[in-house]
Amino acid sequence: MDILIESTKDFEKDLEQFTDAEKFKIIKEMNSNFELLSSNSNSFYEHSEQLRNIKLNHDYDSTIYCLKINNERRVILTIDDDPIFDCILITLFRLVEHKNAQQAYNAVAEIIYRDFTVEEKQPLKIQCC
Repeated sequence: MDILIESTKDFEKDLEQFTDAEKFKIIKEMNSNFELLSSNSNSFYEHSEQLRNIKLNHDYDSTIYCLKINNERRVILTIDDDPIFDCILITLFRLVEHKNAQQAYNAVAEIIYRDFTVEEKQPLKIQCC
């Protein structure tokens, strides 16, 4: 299955804060993790974490993940299977420090799920990476 990677302006802005050498390392680590989605998805999910307490209506599941790049950095992203085009679509939303991952995850969830009714009206409990 092919993998299509898209990035948001926020992710691009986050990435621009790094030197070229740091960008190379970050992108290399992301790509090696993304390759696992095609070959050994279980290994990918060992490096990422999904918040299970986001409950959406109509039995939809959250596709947001927090991917550990290194001890200091996390990528907030979504992973969606596209059966029509037989590919996995990865959308990169944020690249943040570990200490800011929970806040970024919550903000992305609120943006992408604003048109979905959340079944539980409790605040999101964030337990990322």
